[in-house]
Amino acid sequence: MNEFLKEYISLKENFVKYHENEASVLALYEFADRLKERTEKEAIEVLVDVYQQLYMMESAYKLYESIYDKTDRKQIKKFLGLKDLNESHGDRFATPRPLNKKERLKRQERKKLLPKFRYHPDPLETGSFIEGEAKVCPCCGNESSVYYVKSPYAVDDVDYLCPVCISNGEAAKKFDAEFVQDAEWNFEEDKEKNEELFYRTPGYLSWQGEYWLSCCNDYCAYLGSVGTNELNEMGIAEEVFEEYNKRNEFADVEKYLVKDGHICGYLFRCLHCKKYHLYVDAD
Repeated sequence: MNEFLKEYISLKENFVKYHENEASVLALYEFADRLKERTEKEAIEVLVDVYQQLYMMESAYKLYESIYDKTDRKQIKKFLGLKDLNESHGDRFATPRPLNKKERLKRQERKKLLPKFRYHPDPLETGSFIEGEAKVCPCCGNESSVYYVKSPYAVDDVDYLCPVCISNGEAAKKFDAEFVQDAEWNFEEDKEKNEELFYRTPGYLSWQGEYWLSCCNDYCAYLGSVGTNELNEMGIAEEVFEEYNKRNEFADVEKYLVKDGHICGYLFRCLHCKKYHLYVDAD
């Protein structure tokens, strides 16, 4: 067993043991950073496995495409599997890289400059907005280093929308777009709230598309993806699962719920009574 594989196995064990907590995820990302500097085939092969573990399917596929043995049946099978995952998932559902302390402080300062969203109070933290190299917003034409990670629901593909154009409704108007796929609503029709949610609120990353929960005659605030581990850490698992189980959707979901996993939870909180609500979907 080579040194790269030995270290990967140890990191993977911690990743599973600690339920993909921030420390174990960051350790895998930092290991990937080191592997990228190596040229040995053994290191590159392990890097493919690290990408898979972090659900970076596009990255794993492109890297493996350059090294796999086209005469080896086992490697061909792995390549075809990665090809399918690249086409269906890409890197869209990659486990987010946790920030270190310095990066988190810088992000807090940048957040102060972003517009406020009533139903999605922290889209940078939830991953709906990402930070990166400045891109030109297709709506206003200005450059922004923070932009929407998805495309809205529109006829044309629209990428790199800036937060301002979403918050003021200009993006929805220009591209005849909506940002939320569907929502729960059991109250009297409220045009103002519908427009706020569907046209001026960034959606969230999910397996089957957004489903926004409501409570107290209003839509709830989306807080982010969660698993059972996160709900336990927040001290709200019992009340959240008790309310969720009344929906008669996924049975015994608390046994299988993993943040950004194959069965994932999406946590909401009522803006009025402050009660937490959970929505769940699967890949």
